[in-house]
Amino acid sequence: MEARFWVLRLPPQRHPVQEQVAARPVLETENVRVFVAEGQSLPAESRLPTGGLPALAGRVEQALARLQLWQRPRLQGKVVILLWESGWPAAAPFSPFDLMGKEGALAYGFQANPSPVIVASFPFSGPQSWRNLASLLESLFLVTTLPPSDPFPTDLTRSAARWFAYRMGAAPPRYLWGDDEPHRPGPSSWSPQSAQGWGPLFAEFLAQSLGPEAVPELVAKQEAPTGPLASLLAARKPEQRAEELFASFWAKLWLAPWLGPEVAPNPLASCPRPQLLAWMVASRPASGQATVGVGGGGLVIVEGDGAPTLPLSLQGDPSARWVGSVQKATPREVSPPEALSFDATGFARVEVPALGPEERLLIFLGVLPHPSGWADERFLPLQWGLAWSPRMAPSRVRERLSELGTKRLGEAGPPLRTRVMESLKVLSGLQAPKPGVPPLASRYAWHPQAAGVVTALAGEAEKRGLRVERQSFLRSTPWGTAAEWENLVIHLPGTSPQRLPLVLVAHWDACSGDPWRSFRAARGVTDNALGVVTLLETATLLAARPHSIPVEVALLAGGCHDAAGAQAFLASRERRIAVWVELEQLWAKKAPDPSKLVLRLGETPSLFTPHLPSVFRRWGFTTELATDPTPPHTGSALASRQGAVTITICGPRGGPADGDFWPPEAELATVSPDYVLLLAQGLADLVQTLGGR
Repeated sequence: MEARFWVLRLPPQRHPVQEQVAARPVLETENVRVFVAEGQSLPAESRLPTGGLPALAGRVEQALARLQLWQRPRLQGKVVILLWESGWPAAAPFSPFDLMGKEGALAYGFQANPSPVIVASFPFSGPQSWRNLASLLESLFLVTTLPPSDPFPTDLTRSAARWFAYRMGAAPPRYLWGDDEPHRPGPSSWSPQSAQGWGPLFAEFLAQSLGPEAVPELVAKQEAPTGPLASLLAARKPEQRAEELFASFWAKLWLAPWLGPEVAPNPLASCPRPQLLAWMVASRPASGQATVGVGGGGLVIVEGDGAPTLPLSLQGDPSARWVGSVQKATPREVSPPEALSFDATGFARVEVPALGPEERLLIFLGVLPHPSGWADERFLPLQWGLAWSPRMAPSRVRERLSELGTKRLGEAGPPLRTRVMESLKVLSGLQAPKPGVPPLASRYAWHPQAAGVVTALAGEAEKRGLRVERQSFLRSTPWGTAAEWENLVIHLPGTSPQRLPLVLVAHWDACSGDPWRSFRAARGVTDNALGVVTLLETATLLAARPHSIPVEVALLAGGCHDAAGAQAFLASRERRIAVWVELEQLWAKKAPDPSKLVLRLGETPSLFTPHLPSVFRRWGFTTELATDPTPPHTGSALASRQGAVTITICGPRGGPADGDFWPPEAELATVSPDYVLLLAQGLADLVQTLGGR
């Protein structure tokens, strides 16, 4: 009997789209049903396990039995596998919305199947064909263990799924540390922990330390307020903290060639050792710097020579939680580990004991992964010194902006800085908008609580004495869902009300390169909370300054969705706009000068263009004029086609890995509130210069 299933595709803009696929059944067992999409053929035998589809279904039955043994609840009904070419990056994706049920899925703008459907395309053949089954079992693990109220897989969750594929014999051991690609080397131990790196190896460590059933339990606790790992430890081993567990992970992986395996046993014989961060002689003053990714780790070795030893100081980046343990190694034994404590500034001191010529001090170091389970792809500095105390150099850009802000803002500066940082914390979900209201979970426009973002924005405007208009519009999809989105508009009348307005624009929504992170926790500071707060400060200045041209400050929805908010706003203004100035991804956090401004000019010419740099130079900004196309998700291109003069103000691009995943608190730690306040002054000057005082 033919069936129809809702399936997802992932186009280049990274927001999933949905369509319905007709399929016919080809195989059914006790707990598994296999369908093939109409118009598509069955996978070649070279892409399937030996024995074809029956063998595949048998492996799925075995996996279900294993999950049942670990007391994971069995799915309602049979497992549905749809053979279809989805175009998804994964070989066997599933839709998290299937786990929510119909009403839950509709709240996110999607349709749900009656039960989860795993879409298998079997893209791998030959020596790599094992990946097809591995991906299928990973998705089976996730649809069985993810909580229906929070079914979007995090990076920690995906690491656990890869571990399950290994445990079921569908993937080789090297899959656990990301060394499974034939044409590239595996990640280093000091790389940020990820599902494609050493994350699954940590899951194997948890399985050996707490029992294999602890790993699916970790996934089931994904939505715990304290984070899944802390919640798991509280339930299974309350006497141990996450810092201690993570430090012991790196110590357990170490197996030095000059030690016998009976002295330092390794959980996996083929597992690589944590890599060396630094090597020094205990009696000789020395210093240096290493780099460790969040969730990564490595080893510092202090070698003895029989001479008096010197103390070792370690200074890690204070924005992360550093962990460590210390063990003394001799040719015959390794001492029990001693915990190494880092203070709130990231500093730790090691009193190096007396070391003979063949003795060493092993210091295992790591950066604790983000408690949420999401990837944090930062690489952080670790400075070390024997007989020397390292100190992290402050940001010169932040210092310069602080000095300039103090000079230009005077006594008004401190309360303004506090206001800016509080607004950024609200928009990044680090602070509740007001008492009794939970912090923002996500600023993704399709999130069910997106209206709460607009309410929070209105509250931030009201704190500044600004009146707002909430402009609603309907966003619908080809697959039959719809949601009401809202723009927020602040009207600042000019002394010449007959003139066409100048519009200051920023989109308030955020998105991520990982679509599930967008639905669950898109709260970026540079994308685009900085732009929003800068415009709130600009509006506050303009409300107290004379200006001839009418000004509208538009905080738009759907910036990550074909500039939907800009389309709705422009339609409501019936092409009657003189100037469109849009802020987009300010403060490129990894660029040499993150405060630099790139001014992208539209197609409509303006006599004022040569004078733009001088307006911002007065407030301490270097600028670059550019005529390359603006990002497609901005409204500048739309406004330009309607005849408006457009200026898109961005941060500099080209910083190394500028788009890496950073948690909001890490982004916020790099930002200067003086940057926001000085840029607001520059924008207010721009309005007066373009439109008259």
